[in-house]
Amino acid sequence: MKKSFVTRILAYSMAGFLSVASSVSAASFISYAEEDTEVVTKSFTLTDLVCNTTLTSQAASLGSSSNVSFDIQSDEVTYVTDLAPVFPGYHLERADYKKGYSNYTGIDYFFLKPYTVKATGETAYSVYIHYTGSAGTSNLSTSAAHTNGTHLFCHYALNNYKVSYLADDDVTNVPVDENVYTIENSSSITVSSEIPEKEGYNFDGWVLEGTENIYQPGDTISLSDLSGEEVNFLASFSEIEIPKANIEVSSEVVTSWNDQVQLNVTVTNLSDVTAKNWKIAFDLDGNIDQIWNAEVVSSENGSYVISHPSWKTDLAAGESYTFGLIATKNSEEDLSINESTLVSKEESVDLENVNVSLSKQAWNYGYNGEIKIENNSDSSLDGWTLEFDFADEITNIWNANIESHEDNHYVIENAGHNGSIAPSSSVSFGFSATPADGAEFSEADLENVSVTVIR
Repeated sequence: MKKSFVTRILAYSMAGFLSVASSVSAASFISYAEEDTEVVTKSFTLTDLVCNTTLTSQAASLGSSSNVSFDIQSDEVTYVTDLAPVFPGYHLERADYKKGYSNYTGIDYFFLKPYTVKATGETAYSVYIHYTGSAGTSNLSTSAAHTNGTHLFCHYALNNYKVSYLADDDVTNVPVDENVYTIENSSSITVSSEIPEKEGYNFDGWVLEGTENIYQPGDTISLSDLSGEEVNFLASFSEIEIPKANIEVSSEVVTSWNDQVQLNVTVTNLSDVTAKNWKIAFDLDGNIDQIWNAEVVSSENGSYVISHPSWKTDLAAGESYTFGLIATKNSEEDLSINESTLVSKEESVDLENVNVSLSKQAWNYGYNGEIKIENNSDSSLDGWTLEFDFADEITNIWNANIESHEDNHYVIENAGHNGSIAPSSSVSFGFSATPADGAEFSEADLENVSVTVIR
């Protein structure tokens, strides 16, 4: 209904102010009123539908005078917003209704109500107008007769578009836009080039609130495509998937006697990342009596968790490791391990349970440093990873590996031989570094330290 009206009325151009190039022709509209479930019908004519606004202190007509017929029938009210044409960049500020000397300001809707004419007994109809009274009160006014002196005026105002970038509290570098956009000063909004950051996540783009549309920094949005003046962009992130180790476990019968079997079990790391502090879980139709070069962490009803020995905490990418066991079979079937899972998981260490310290020994154009990690907890720290911010440039490292280095942030992992730190024990690794900004002596210390382990 509204679309057909707009297509007939909407023809304008922008040249300091809006002007109308064509007149409104007669258009039919439907609204509703109900009395004792009986559908009533009544037509009346509005002589003018005039849409007024002010641009740069000049009155600009967004609509023009013409006879517009409204055919009112059925059981609901007619809202002004359904009648008023849509103009990109503007909003309907208010609608006025005038009949003869009566003028009602702030019309929301109107509807028909039937009544009986006493003199004739015929049914006639009153139009009820819902408007805002002079004191700001809500009123209904009735007027039974409608002539060519009846007018509906729609007043428009410029939209003032305001842009907000919204994100969770843990997001940094969130843009701020203090501009106010109107169709007088801009035809579009350009999405900020600043990229928000969230640790452990990739930024996917800005979602326009109320839609499923996602925009990238630098994209533009036409003002005419916006439905409201509050333009809210919601930051969208996706979690960075950390590569996980993928292991394969196979078994081989070495020998068997009576109801016992000796197996060699081989664990192979099929992935491109190190399987740190590896533990595997599998079901076995038997009871493990002995095991060597590995340890039984737990067993319940044939379900076993097996851990590495203390000297083989990590499996490098593509590396295999074999341990042996003797088990008693529960049936006559051959005993083997066909399915297994890697159950090791990364956990953060409470810094109250660990102490990380730095010492330095200067030499020409640089220095050697040592970082010590002390375990103050009651359990071992296996497969440890140390992260910190450090202003100096580490040029060489031993007894540990630099997993990543971006800007001044370092991620350091244990070497193959020191991946386990027993309670009340420590490990140390050394490095060579050059002071930041060419300084003669280093003042740098470890900042934003965190420790994770594999449980």
